[in-house]
Amino acid sequence: MADESGVLRRAVSSATINDVPNPTQEELSNIGLAVQKLWELDKNRLETGVDYTLNVFIAHGKENSTPKPLFNHVDNKVNQLPTYKYFYALLDNYIPQTGIPEVVNDGEKKENERFLKACLQTGPMLYAFKYLKAKGAVKGSITDFENELNKIWFHMYRRQGHEGDSSSFEHVFLGEVGNGKAMAFHNWITFYFYEKVGRITFESLIPLKEGHNKHKNPSGNEHVINLRFSFEGAKKPYSTSFVGTSPEFELAMYSMLFLLKHSDTHVVLDDANLNLKIYPFDQDGMRYIGSAFPMILDPLN
Repeated sequence: MADESGVLRRAVSSATINDVPNPTQEELSNIGLAVQKLWELDKNRLETGVDYTLNVFIAHGKENSTPKPLFNHVDNKVNQLPTYKYFYALLDNYIPQTGIPEVVNDGEKKENERFLKACLQTGPMLYAFKYLKAKGAVKGSITDFENELNKIWFHMYRRQGHEGDSSSFEHVFLGEVGNGKAMAFHNWITFYFYEKVGRITFESLIPLKEGHNKHKNPSGNEHVINLRFSFEGAKKPYSTSFVGTSPEFELAMYSMLFLLKHSDTHVVLDDANLNLKIYPFDQDGMRYIGSAFPMILDPLN
C-alpha cells in the first residue's frame, strides 16, 4: 500500500483469537509484563519521526506567544486504519461541557459498537480478553466481553450533578470542560483532529517537573509527552498523553487495568518510565473509570 507520495506504508493489521499468544505465567503474575505485551502487539502504532513529527517547542513561561501546532505532520493512515477511522467518527457525539446531559441516539450507539468490534479484531484487545479470562476478571465469549466494554466506556454517568453528562470514554479519550477548565484530553488522536480544526491550541511541551532527580527535555521522538494547551479557551496547564499509539492499545490497557483493579502500574514502554493511573468510582451500583492516563517518572538513564 502506498500513499500519494509513493512511500510504502504498513498494511492494516488485524487479528483473530488464534493469532494472539496466550499470556505466559510470568505475564499473569506481573501486570507490567502484560502491558509490555500489549505494546508489542500494537501493530497499528505509528512510528515516531516517520508516521508523525512533533513540534518540540518548550515555553519558558506559562504562555506561548507564538503558538505552533503540536503535530507538524501525521501520516494519512489515521484516516484509513479501521480503528482510527471509527474512533474519529465518535468525536462529534459528545458535548464537551460537563453538566449538560448527553443524548445518545441509535446512530451513535451503532458507531460505538462499530468501534469496539474493530478494536476486538486487533492483537492488543484479543490479548486483553485472553488475559482477563485467565485471571477470572471476565467470563463468557468475546461478545460478552464486548458488552462489558460497552458498559464500562459508553454508559453515561453523572460528573457534575446532572443526569448522564459524561462517560468514561468521553472523559479519557475525548476530554471535557468543567468550570472553565479543560479536563483529561489524554488521547493524541483527539488532540490531532481538534488541533486541525482550531479547537485546541498547543502552548508548550513540558520537561520533567522540578524535583525530579534527572531533568530531560522532550526531543519529539517520545511516545509519551507532557504538555500544556487550551481547548476553546479553557486551559489545561499540565497534561500527559501517549503519542502514536493505536486506539485499541489504550482501550485494551486501561480496560485491563480497570477490571483487574490496578490503580497504579509501573511499566517501561519504549524507554518511557511510566506509572499508569486509573481512577475508578462507583455510582448507582456500577463501577466506572473516572480518569486514566500515563504519568512520566524519572528517566531510566
